[in-house]
Amino acid sequence: MVDILIFMYENFFGSGIYPAHEDLQHRLFAAGFRAPEVKETLAWLDHVHREGSTPPPLGQSPLASRFLDPMELERLGQEGWEFLAFLENNCILSGSQREMILTGILTLTDPEMDLDQLKLMVLMVLWRQGDTMNALMVEELIHYQDWMLQ
Repeated sequence: MVDILIFMYENFFGSGIYPAHEDLQHRLFAAGFRAPEVKETLAWLDHVHREGSTPPPLGQSPLASRFLDPMELERLGQEGWEFLAFLENNCILSGSQREMILTGILTLTDPEMDLDQLKLMVLMVLWRQGDTMNALMVEELIHYQDWMLQ
């Protein structure tokens, strides 16, 4: 999934256009991605899009605490959890967007996810839901960190 998300980021994010599902699938197959991986990734992105078009559940408090299951923490890592908490506390991510990201992480075959992969998933969720301003903010965080490391 992560390789497909990288491909999509490199080829489509800058334009702000999310291609039609069929066109995207053809492009991914032409780029050499396998059918099961493509279908899994597109299904997750469709879920993100559908969930983004529905209002948050009633009674969801912005002050509510979220505790990670040990498997979630193992996959996400402490640094990743702190990054998600930072984004949510600064109103870049909503609680439902955080949950979509956690769901995506649990579907990955790799046992651990690094911070760059997490940032990419955050970008894809915000982009797929049409939240361009917040997606651009996360992109700036990614490039700022890259600049600091050089």
